[in-house]
Amino acid sequence: MEFIDSHCHLDAFKNYDEVVSKALKSGVKAIITSGCSLKGVGKTMEIAQKYPCFVFPVIGIAPQEAMSMENFDSGLSSLRDNKDKVIGVGEVGLDFHWAKSQAEVSKQKECFELFLEFSLSEKLPIVVHSRDAEKEVLDTLMKRGAERVLLHCFSGPLSVAERAAEHGFLISVPPVPSRTREKVIKHIPLENLLLETDAPYLGKEPSEVNGSAQLVAGIKELEVEEVSKATTRSCIALFNMRGLNGND
Repeated sequence: MEFIDSHCHLDAFKNYDEVVSKALKSGVKAIITSGCSLKGVGKTMEIAQKYPCFVFPVIGIAPQEAMSMENFDSGLSSLRDNKDKVIGVGEVGLDFHWAKSQAEVSKQKECFELFLEFSLSEKLPIVVHSRDAEKEVLDTLMKRGAERVLLHCFSGPLSVAERAAEHGFLISVPPVPSRTREKVIKHIPLENLLLETDAPYLGKEPSEVNGSAQLVAGIKELEVEEVSKATTRSCIALFNMRGLNGND
């Protein structure tokens, strides 16, 4: 069986070569790594270039980063410069858990809308962070007509997840159970789910993404192999990951 880690941050690892090597030996088919700070973009692209057809980059500005930025010109410039090398935009979005003022919320929204506009204009999928802002994020995406969307590490209410799935959006699941997440996994169709680790921020590495598959399989009462095949196929389709075969 093979798995795709649809969301992690290899640039946050000092020993990223070891992390990638371990993933290669653990049945991981591909890693999608997100560079979501000005500092992280360069390293993210460097790592992806070092591991072609295994590490795939997406770049953006995370909402936590956006709050303290004067403008987003440099972030958008990096994205424009690399638009033919990335497979998506992200992560971007809203995080009302960390935003403590209206000014910080406004900065997050400005950043999200700018990068969303870029993803739409370039027909690139977008990876979205939505902590404590799930409804606002979904409303924005639907209002703008977004179609190729991954709601990463989703922890919002089932009602929002169901709306997202009905609209064709995908939701990625880390190998960390919670009541809310388990409810979403149970009720959302398998074809709308992807696997992720969000490494290193949940104490995991890409080599442990099979834990996400086991979580999904256990809740949905499926074989892990079925989850592996379905999520791999959906991930390849969403990101148009050239060179990968979704039927393995």
